[in-house]
Amino acid sequence: MSPEDIFQQFQEEFKNRKFIAGLLIAFIDLFLHLEIHKIDANSLDELFKTFPQVTELKGGRRANTLIVEKEDGTQVSVRKFYDEIERFFLADKKRFDYPKCAPHATQAWGDYVGWLNSLARFDEKELTDLRKQIVDYVLGVLKSHAFDPASISLEPPVFKILLTQFDFSARKGEPTGAGYQGVVFGFLRADNPHLQIEIEKVRTGSKRLQRIGDIDGWEGKRLAISAEVKHFHVQESDIPDFASFANEVTVRGAIGMIVALGFEKEAEDQIIEMGLFPLDIRGMLTIVNLWDPLKQRTAMSSFEYYANHVEKNASLSERIKNFLDGIKNDIES
Repeated sequence: MSPEDIFQQFQEEFKNRKFIAGLLIAFIDLFLHLEIHKIDANSLDELFKTFPQVTELKGGRRANTLIVEKEDGTQVSVRKFYDEIERFFLADKKRFDYPKCAPHATQAWGDYVGWLNSLARFDEKELTDLRKQIVDYVLGVLKSHAFDPASISLEPPVFKILLTQFDFSARKGEPTGAGYQGVVFGFLRADNPHLQIEIEKVRTGSKRLQRIGDIDGWEGKRLAISAEVKHFHVQESDIPDFASFANEVTVRGAIGMIVALGFEKEAEDQIIEMGLFPLDIRGMLTIVNLWDPLKQRTAMSSFEYYANHVEKNASLSERIKNFLDGIKNDIES
């Protein structure tokens, strides 16, 4: 058979036995490795005179694939070359429709002795040309499953950007601390979707409303989490103000948080000793960095909800809108 005859037969075989592409290429690569084109072999049997076939493995087990012994006494198997071409199709070229069945494929070598007889007579160019023809055929027939970055649109981490770039200081017409309390609400709302998160306007007075903290998270009738929001850097002198909050949270078995712009080291240590968790923007960022776009959007939309429907502050709502428009413009530019 000529290279053209083998290629034509290969195309027919490939319809039902796709692994045949890897097996035929493995035959060729084995023969190229052995440099059979340099010896006078007209058949597989004649090739075995130079490279004896190994039919029995160590331990007495029968070899179920094509293995030959080289002149230096080392053995080489067609399986080695099949594994390489299988990785090429699957891993390198992402042809995931190519079967992963190396043991089954290489055990079938005996079905193609006719091909091996012909390959033994081909020169080096005929072998390499046939190999390329087979590879090109497979890559043309099997669809690539390589990931195309252009197939998806990347969403910016909007809440992370908000935490790092939004100005939380009060502007004219905005209550002091409203922006920061709103962002903490958004953070807790997105991070605890299983809880009912309650919040009021800043300086409303949680005790007057029979609330525990500035922001409370409820699981049914049970308080699960509560946060006091402080739009300043907490000093050691501020600690006594948290005693009542710490007691209310502790007796209910809830998670209590003091969320501030920052903490003096001594103040942070004492807050922890009270059984509370100190959290600042840096701490929130550590958590937010692990959020997917959906969670980022949830937190952002909750912040917008707070500004428009809880605080009902036009200035803060407008600033949030302008901030989001700026992010959108940066993406489009």
